[in-house]
Amino acid sequence: MVNAYREGARRAVEAGFDTVEIHGAHGYLIHQFHSPLSNVREDEYGADPILFGEQVVRAVKEVLPPEMPLLMRVSAKEYVEGGYNEAYALEFCRRYKAAGVDMFHVSSGGEGPIGSNGGPNAGPAYQVDLAEYIRSGLQVPVIAVGRLDDFAEAQVVISEKKAELVAIGRGMLSDPYWTLHAQEALGGIDKGNVPGPYERGIWKRK
Repeated sequence: MVNAYREGARRAVEAGFDTVEIHGAHGYLIHQFHSPLSNVREDEYGADPILFGEQVVRAVKEVLPPEMPLLMRVSAKEYVEGGYNEAYALEFCRRYKAAGVDMFHVSSGGEGPIGSNGGPNAGPAYQVDLAEYIRSGLQVPVIAVGRLDDFAEAQVVISEKKAELVAIGRGMLSDPYWTLHAQEALGGIDKGNVPGPYERGIWKRK
């Protein structure tokens, strides 16, 4: 499996991608090793739940050009009894940083009935504090995510230096031109960024 990750990254480089992101959140394989809810192994990977992810990071890093950043998405806490908290997430992120991760994409959840939805009280920016926690604890760039569909709310995360980047998922499913509309709403749109065929519909002429 470690080699499968390595080969996937190698193909991504050959295909011309600008970066590689390893998914270690939301109940996917690396998260399953992290979580005490799913990792009941009795071998070395049970004794050290971070070992598998660490081996994956090192393997992927081997095939990336030196200038290509390696991102990793992590769940910084779980929302069920017996799950781990952000202090444990900081521990595994510290080891992943040492293994070669350049930036963490900080989400949460993925195991149990709540999944990655954050529970009934989760609102806009409900995971930003987790991203800021990892950022300040490791002095590493982070991506914040979680119901940041509103342009102004997303901008606040950046302007207040809580994260270097924000990730917009559901907002872009609803509006494929979310980034252009955000630029327009925040007063920073550049006509050169608008695809020519769509200029008349997006660019506001006076």
